[in-house]
Amino acid sequence: MRILSRYFLASYLTFFVTILIASMMAITVIEMLVNFDEIFGEGNGLADAAGYLFLQLPVFYARDLLPAASFAAAFFCVGLPARRHEFTAIKAGGISPQRVCIPILFAAAMLTIGTFFINETVALGASREWGHFGRNDDGVEFRRGTFWYHRGNTIYNVYSADPEHKTLHVVTIFELAPNGRLLRSIAAKSVQIVDELNWAFQNATVRTFDPGDPLKPPKIERVERTVLVVGAPQDLALLNADAGTLSLGDLLDFIDGLAAQGRDTAPYEAMYHGRLTAPLTVLLFAFLAIPLGLRVEQTRSVAPAAIRAIGVVAAFYVLRWVTNFAVSRGVPLSAVAPFTHFAIFATFGIWQFARIRH
Repeated sequence: MRILSRYFLASYLTFFVTILIASMMAITVIEMLVNFDEIFGEGNGLADAAGYLFLQLPVFYARDLLPAASFAAAFFCVGLPARRHEFTAIKAGGISPQRVCIPILFAAAMLTIGTFFINETVALGASREWGHFGRNDDGVEFRRGTFWYHRGNTIYNVYSADPEHKTLHVVTIFELAPNGRLLRSIAAKSVQIVDELNWAFQNATVRTFDPGDPLKPPKIERVERTVLVVGAPQDLALLNADAGTLSLGDLLDFIDGLAAQGRDTAPYEAMYHGRLTAPLTVLLFAFLAIPLGLRVEQTRSVAPAAIRAIGVVAAFYVLRWVTNFAVSRGVPLSAVAPFTHFAIFATFGIWQFARIRH
């Protein structure tokens, strides 16, 4: 039995690594062909092109590449031996197919743990870098429940951003003198970025300080709406104050802060749950692929089982799109949609795995 365990374990891992590397190479080539002008444009050196490509993979493709590689590896790992009647011999020896596939699921579980750390370190860091890739501005950082951004003598504090509508929520701006003394602070519940320089403040409180007399009370002015010249083209980086670039702990703090403000937290709760369930997809896909791969034993052909496998994967991603759409539309209970989505396919996988013929 140990020989069989090592055989299927080695086969799964070999297929996984091979498929993953091949997929990454194919995506890199396609990116180079499709976005050639952007990657190798004027002023972009080899280092810029390499940085672009290396950031693309973890930011846009890692979430789907790892589960897809796990699915394909598990499918071929059992499908090809089934086509060669190896499972017939295994069952003749009194060993159940489920028992033989346990090492595959164990390896997939270990890869799931590795995927979680990759998503929360490499992919998260790459997402932050991608937000200001190719620009010389300072990065947007998350500290104490809000996003902070420092450029020149101005410090920006933003709770959240809506890039689509060019709106910043719960904004405080601190303007400093060259010696570091505070000259003016502007606080507003929302700011509309009119253009690169002019920002429209709603319900703003402006405090003006006398740098020559630190003990003098500030002059306070409250305005319902005003347009001020406080921005610069580089400051549009604030629109990249994306909650998706936060660690899970910081994201929870962010959600708690929104709840305290009475704002809708469902999209961010769904994001949090999606981040938790995404690594589990590596194990789920292996679990779904094994029964489909074993069907090759009945048909003696990989093609029909492969078509079913493609259908299952397509259904998974269609349902994920539906749940994401529900979240974007504010459908009730959409915050737990990622767990619901995962539970549906996990139940289907358990049912299929239990029906494997002995």
